[in-house]
Amino acid sequence: MSADLARRAEGAYLGLAVGDALGATVEFLTPREIRATFARDGGVHRQMIGGGWLRLKPGQVTDDTTMALALGDAILARDGQVEALDCARAFDAWMRAKPVDIGNTVRRNLIEFRRSGNAEAPLSEHDAGNGAAMRLLPVPLALHRADDAALAAAVVTQAHVTHHNPVSDAA
Repeated sequence: MSADLARRAEGAYLGLAVGDALGATVEFLTPREIRATFARDGGVHRQMIGGGWLRLKPGQVTDDTTMALALGDAILARDGQVEALDCARAFDAWMRAKPVDIGNTVRRNLIEFRRSGNAEAPLSEHDAGNGAAMRLLPVPLALHRADDAALAAAVVTQAHVTHHNPVSDAA
């Protein structure tokens, strides 16, 4: 990996973490609630203050960032390949480490992985969330030279470990 690409990848990960830590404060609030909460700042949330429904410390990230890091580790261990079983094992280890938060879809499907050993979650109409999209940063970083079809296949491979639904696949 070139120094320029490594620097850009680092910036992408830092951007993910900063956005996650900033956004966690207002997660699940409506725009009206955000404007009211931050009225003294013109209705805009600009400071990394923590809090939110998870009661995070300033700068603390959520499952979105920590799952992206776990996914990145799994991809690096496979020399840039995205393999469902490696992703499932990495996500399972992440869950066993007791993250600050874990979505119901992720939890349910990782428990099913533990039970069955099948790295691909069963197709489910209830799994159309955005969790798999929130963590996918390592995939395009690893496959930046791949064609669109290979990149899309890798994104879906990691997604189906926890979110197996055509609506979330399309996103």
